[in-house]
Formats: sequence, C-alpha cells, structure tokens
Amino acid sequence: MLTRLRVRGFKNLLNVDVRFGPFTCVAGPNGVGKSNLFDAIHFLHLLTKNQVMEAVQKIRDASGRSADPSALFSAFGKFRSPEMRFITDLVVDRSVQDDFGVSAEAAISSLRYEVAFALEEQDGVERLKLVYESLVPIPVLSARKEIGFPAKKDFKETSITGRRTKPFISTENSGASTEITVHQEGHGGRKLPATNSSRTVIGGLASSEFPTILAVHREMESWKTLLLEPSSMRAPSLYRDPRMVDARGGNLPATIHRLERVEDRPGRVRATIANQLARLLDDVQELRLRSDDKTETWTVEVRGRDGIFHPARSLSDGTLRFLVLTVLGLDPKAKGMICLEEPENGIHPQRIPAMVELLRGIAVDPEYPIDDENALRQVVINTHSPPVVNHVRQEELVYLCDEWVTRDGQSGRVAAVRVPPNSWRANVPDAPTQVARGDLVDYLGNAADGWLARTYHESSNGEPAEVHPGDGRLQ
Repeated sequence: MLTRLRVRGFKNLLNVDVRFGPFTCVAGPNGVGKSNLFDAIHFLHLLTKNQVMEAVQKIRDASGRSADPSALFSAFGKFRSPEMRFITDLVVDRSVQDDFGVSAEAAISSLRYEVAFALEEQDGVERLKLVYESLVPIPVLSARKEIGFPAKKDFKETSITGRRTKPFISTENSGASTEITVHQEGHGGRKLPATNSSRTVIGGLASSEFPTILAVHREMESWKTLLLEPSSMRAPSLYRDPRMVDARGGNLPATIHRLERVEDRPGRVRATIANQLARLLDDVQELRLRSDDKTETWTVEVRGRDGIFHPARSLSDGTLRFLVLTVLGLDPKAKGMICLEEPENGIHPQRIPAMVELLRGIAVDPEYPIDDENALRQVVINTHSPPVVNHVRQEELVYLCDEWVTRDGQSGRVAAVRVPPNSWRANVPDAPTQVARGDLVDYLGNAADGWLARTYHESSNGEPAEVHPGDGRLQ
C-alpha cells in the first residue's frame, strides 16, 4: 500500500507531496498533471520489471510516443531539474515468495523507499543514471500514528508489523563515485557501483535472500494502471491464458474460472458477481461462463430482463467496466494499488454514483483487520469530471492545480497539490495548502453547492451549517 508519494523533478511534478488512503480521487482541470502523477507511479512499477532505460521507453509522452529521457525532467524556459527523485512510504505484505517459489518474511511492513536519477550522455546518447537509492524502516509505532487516513486499531495492528532499525539499502557519494550498499538481512550484505547499474536494487535483487527488498518489489510490482479497452474486455479467454485480469481488462473469463475453482459453495462466485451487477445495472439477472472445448475458450454471458443470455461481445462498454471492476473486487489475488484514469468514460451519467461506490468498495476497509476477506488493496482514480467529484467524499479528494514558480531566474507553471479543509490530509504534518473555495466553485460549476456545503460547512445561502464533529458533513 502506498501511503505517501513525494515526487521531485519529474515532468511538471517539480515538488509534489501526495498522501493516499484506501480510495483516493485525484481531480482537477485538464493539463495540470493528473496523468503525470499516474506516470510517476507507473514508472516505479516498471522499474521492478525492467532495466532503467527500458522503463523510460515504456513511459509515454503527451503524444503517446515513448518519452526521451530528457523529457522526463521538470523543465521550463532554460531551467531543467538536475535530477528526478521519488520518495514513497509503503505498507507491504511481509509474507512473500520469490520467483523460484521460496517463501520468506520481511523484517517489517512499514518502509520508506527513495530513488533518484540524473541525466547523462554516453557516446552521444542520453540515458538515466542511478544516483541514489535507499530503503529504510519506518518504526511501527510511528507508522501507525502517521498513516494519515482514519483507521481502526485492528487494521493498524494487522497491517503495520515487524521490527527493524537499520537500513536495508543506502547510498554513499564519495567524489565521482556513488556506491549503493545492500545491508545484511540474516547474512552478508553487498556493495554495488551505482554508476554502472542498469537496474535499481529493488528491481534487480528481488530474492528470498533479501526478503524485505523482495516484499517492496512485490508491492510495487503489483501496482496496476487500468487502461480498460472494450475489445479486451469482450474477448473470450483461451484455456491457457493467464488467470488474472490484465491492465486492459483482458482474461476476464479465465479469472472468473479460477475464482470458481476455489469457491466454498458451487455457484457462489457467479451469484455474487450477478448480485453486485444487479445493484448497479437494472438489466442484469444472471451470469454464466460458457466453455467451448472445441475452441478451448471460456466466454462470459449475462442474462438480461429479456431472459436471453448475451455474450460479452454484445454488452455495453459501461456494463463491461462494471463487470471487470466487480471481479477485481472479488479477487483476493488482486492486491496492491489499482489506478484508473477517467472512470466516467463509457458510463452513463446516472451510473456515476454507482461507479464511485463500486470503486470505493474494491479498496481495503480500514475499519477491519487485514485478512482474506479484506485484502490490503487501494484504488486511485483521476478525473476532470465534476459529476465524479461531486460523489466523492472530501476525505477522498486530492485537488491538483498549477502554479507559477521561479527557479534559477526562470519562471514556469508546475503542478500543485491542494486538499479540502476539515479532511485528514489537511491535518497531517507538512499538510498541503487547502483548496480555495473559489477554485472549487470554478471547477465544479453547477455541482458546487453540495460540495461547498460538505467542505466549507455552509448552507445553500452561504451561512454556516450544523456539522457532525469530525466528518465535515451536514446533519
């Protein structure tokens, strides 16, 4: 679980600090950096699977092309940030397995991972150079106290555990050389020259020999940015296909089949999916999985009010989105962070409240301990849609705007984080600036009245309203 992300010098994220809860909505006008924030998260994810420059090539620029390394750095006028740095506060699952199936247990679940890159040129080619990497424990008592979002004692005691005071990874700079030390964890450590490294330590040393590094690797590896495509969501699954929903919504039938194979009661999975869909969509009565041994495929079919089973290829984009998200919410293996851009796409405006509620329900519930029924999973969405924001609670909102800054005599616009007053984000140490009332009026338009009432404790005529202590909602 990512509880805090600080980004410096990446695209227009010159210096942003975002705290995340179980469900977070990043909202704001177009062009202020919402997609860049997702790119920063995706870049950290890519570093667990790829060499550094391969990860760069998989980050897209505004035109959809692979980004040049220099394009990843904050720049305006003649100014360009000398480095880009990412600082993450994490809560990880301590029980992990490496790629050989060897089980291990991390020393502690609350950790801070930091990595930084500079731009260098070799033989006329620009590349990223790893200049800093560290992984340090966050003491359990401090982590439980500073987690930020409201959470019950049982949640904190089951998610934030372990003991460790010494670092797992550290970096030393001595003149022209930079050396990364991987500290011992039950055995001897290791020293690595950062300048010659094509991978980060988190990406390259994920084994049971270093269980805490492996746990961080598994956490960041699990981060999924959903780019749901109708063609993928509609496609049948081959018997041999992976049995996890992918980033485009593919493998849906195979995932349902896997869930059915471990269900405690025949038909339970299909009934649960159908019941949840029926609460969201009036035209869903039943769901089934049709197997075709001749083509070795599974196909999802939904029976509507007309009594006919309709295959996935004939379902609407909105129905398919609801279906994919419902299955992800039921899948205990779908852990980590799920990022979804513009969840309103393909959804009828009247279904937006249901969509928001469904996404909120996928995330871990901090009212309860972590277990198989309450997986350590979070959902982050970004949107520029006022109707979506109007159905988000103030404690779930991060508002992104832009502001003018000056660096080295050069001025430019960069992303800025704002948070609603009376929310938990407004009361943490180093809290961001609170979002101005006028900015919400301009952004939300006709939807502003309800938000102003909930956020600024006003009645419809602008007078103070009676507020329930602690949650900022009208009684």
